[in-house]
Amino acid sequence: MKKRRRGSGEHLEQKVLIDWWSKQHPKLYNCLFAIPNGAALAGGPAQRAMQMNKLKAEGLLPGVSDLFLMISSGEYNGIFIEMKDKGKTRCSVSNVQWEHILLAREHGFAATWCAGSKEAIQVITDYLNGNYEESKF
Repeated sequence: MKKRRRGSGEHLEQKVLIDWWSKQHPKLYNCLFAIPNGAALAGGPAQRAMQMNKLKAEGLLPGVSDLFLMISSGEYNGIFIEMKDKGKTRCSVSNVQWEHILLAREHGFAATWCAGSKEAIQVITDYLNGNYEESKF
């Protein structure tokens, strides 16, 4: 049996979401983008440490959500989405990720986490239609 790499389910769910977005909203394609805070770095330990220090100096912050949609809707200036694999629960959102969600909300953004692409598609659709609710929390 082939082992699935850790995080690959989340990657595939996010890819499905981006594919859906590009087909449904081709003129707004560049308005939904990834924030690759969890990207794997290449090289040995020393090289990875140097790369990480460089990224931190450039503004890399732990906990920032995976995606941002820079379209205003209703009272919100945009929406941050923390992607999780389908079937995940609120417990899979780390404390630092949760802190970022709350901070974004304090500053006029919608912010949430989604368990899979289907849920994220529904959240984005509701958000764009002015029906977004933070009921999940």
